Amino acid sequence: MITKRIPKFIYVFTILLLVACSKTEDNVPLTSPTALISVDKLVRKASLVNQNIPFKIINEEGEDVTALAIFYVDGVEIDGLSFSSNVIGEFEVYGVYMEDGIEITTNTESFSVIIPKRKIVVEDYTGTWCGFCPRVTAALHGLEEETDNIAVVAIHETANSFPDPMHFDQVQILKDAYDVEGFPAARVNRSTNWAQPHLASDITSIAGLDTNLAIAINSQVTNNELLVQVNVVYEEGSAPGDKLVVYLIEDTIIYDQVNYYDGDNTSPYHNLGDPIPNFVHNDVLRKSLTGVLGNSIPSTEALTEYITSFQISVSSDYVIDNLKVVVMVVDDNNTAKNAQFAQLSEDKSYE
Repeated sequence: MITKRIPKFIYVFTILLLVACSKTEDNVPLTSPTALISVDKLVRKASLVNQNIPFKIINEEGEDVTALAIFYVDGVEIDGLSFSSNVIGEFEVYGVYMEDGIEITTNTESFSVIIPKRKIVVEDYTGTWCGFCPRVTAALHGLEEETDNIAVVAIHETANSFPDPMHFDQVQILKDAYDVEGFPAARVNRSTNWAQPHLASDITSIAGLDTNLAIAINSQVTNNELLVQVNVVYEEGSAPGDKLVVYLIEDTIIYDQVNYYDGDNTSPYHNLGDPIPNFVHNDVLRKSLTGVLGNSIPSTEALTEYITSFQISVSSDYVIDNLKVVVMVVDDNNTAKNAQFAQLSEDKSYE
């Protein structure tokens, strides 16, 4: 008998996905015909404890040969075409099947079984005209040095005769929903005020804790058309009123920033000018792919993935290399339960 090892084990993750773009007038997404997105990989990179983990093999001719295969996890033959684990850990899988009298052994790939960790949403209501707003920016810089388990969104607003080129058209909806009045204002998980002096410990004390839902993001950009896929999985099933929020964010926007801390020798912005020329604005909310307060998540059973997608044309005003996606699941009170973020074209698994 001849044994052949093929160089690639392909798991084709193919799902009919809802294509949507945001409709700013009433925050109801527009829908159009479905689109197809495929990702070549053997196995989902991360899954929850006791979640079913399917394997699939597509051969070099594009044929699904999964049913012909025997799969081995950590070197041990398993029964069937999928696997689950009641403990967390790192695992390896490969498959063996016969094709034209030749035994083919796939490459080995790794996957994880995890308990989800919570990412905290921090939203910064700000403006280039707002002289006190750099204090929140400084607090966020310090926070980002202490934890990766945060998803930051900077929401800009024009004020009367003081235009802000990063103005978010639906900012008033958010301000009304979360009782935001004066700027600067910072909110944790959408609904909790991050009060001055904006202590990092307010957030690090809750960031990265175990939680019961996870979010994955994948995206593709083709000729300025952006397709974003979002996967959500719950340990115990969704709750009534849960919603999905998907935002397009841009980093490294250069624009002058009014700075009332120019004369404050305790501020990192001391002696940088007022305004600070060529200030770098990060995490800027550019567009909501869902309704700005979220789209309803249909009833989803425990350990079953809810999968959807959104498609928009990326404005020529945006720098694609500086764009990323922030996703959050919020409850019926619009408080964030968990979040995830990813650069464009990054396949971000459950964490």
